Amino acid sequence: MADNTPVSLRDTAPNNDPGPAERGGSQIVLLIVTAVVFLLVGVFLAVLFNNDGDSISDEELRDTVAEVVGTQVAALGTPVPGQGGNVDEAYLQAMIDSAVGTQVATLIPTATAIPPTPTRIPLVTSADDDAFLGAEDAPVVIVEFSDFQCGYCGRWYDETLPQILEKYPDEVKFVYRDFPIFGDDSARAAMAAECAEEQGKFWDLHNRIFQLQTAGELALDQASLVNLAGELDMDTDAFEQCLASEKYLDEVLVDFQAADMYGFRGTPGFIINGAVYTFGAQPFEVFDSIIQSELARVS
Repeated sequence: MADNTPVSLRDTAPNNDPGPAERGGSQIVLLIVTAVVFLLVGVFLAVLFNNDGDSISDEELRDTVAEVVGTQVAALGTPVPGQGGNVDEAYLQAMIDSAVGTQVATLIPTATAIPPTPTRIPLVTSADDDAFLGAEDAPVVIVEFSDFQCGYCGRWYDETLPQILEKYPDEVKFVYRDFPIFGDDSARAAMAAECAEEQGKFWDLHNRIFQLQTAGELALDQASLVNLAGELDMDTDAFEQCLASEKYLDEVLVDFQAADMYGFRGTPGFIINGAVYTFGAQPFEVFDSIIQSELARVS
């Protein structure tokens, strides 16, 4: 009988791996540290916003999280992919910066937020046909790297993306790529979405997963995903066979490695016409400003 347990992201790599080559313990440390950092930032912010209006700067929050995480990370003593040594301060600080930036921006959105000057790279698409919304030949391409267990990704999709596509129906193409930083359940969900795409149901499953996540009812084991496929009128036998075979694992890994190569340390991350933005789930006004700048640049 075939083993239906998903192959961990940290144990398998595609032949055309565009990112770091190290696997095994290094990948699990990366996932653990990322999850711990985001959890701690969330806890600190939750406590902060449930108190009597006390304020804290981004710098103070970073220092606090770094102090709490630092000693535990040092004790792990396992190389992080691409680092060639133990979890170092620069790598940890990058994750803390990303976590703080993403969660603060989401909790305190501002219409006057100014995006940082991005690093512009050649816009590379993956070998597979990534799911997209909007005009296929649009002059502005927004690529999101997302995780199905990322609450901020779901909120951005529900609140910000509809405004973008409504205002720029012919000017923006939105492309979804996977960055399953929260482990095997996220990887399984990513593969499930690819299996749903075979039946023309990618966005149906994508939307339903985020709805369940928001409601606190999300389960990503194989049986639950097959049940979701049934609810969405898919051929459940074909879907289950596809998911159990892990036929799309390499495609998910290509996206994961690409996100790491582009410097993303949290979700969501964006590439807009080749410009890398690591600022997380910013409000519509920020993306509106970037889109207008890109339209002016390419016109």
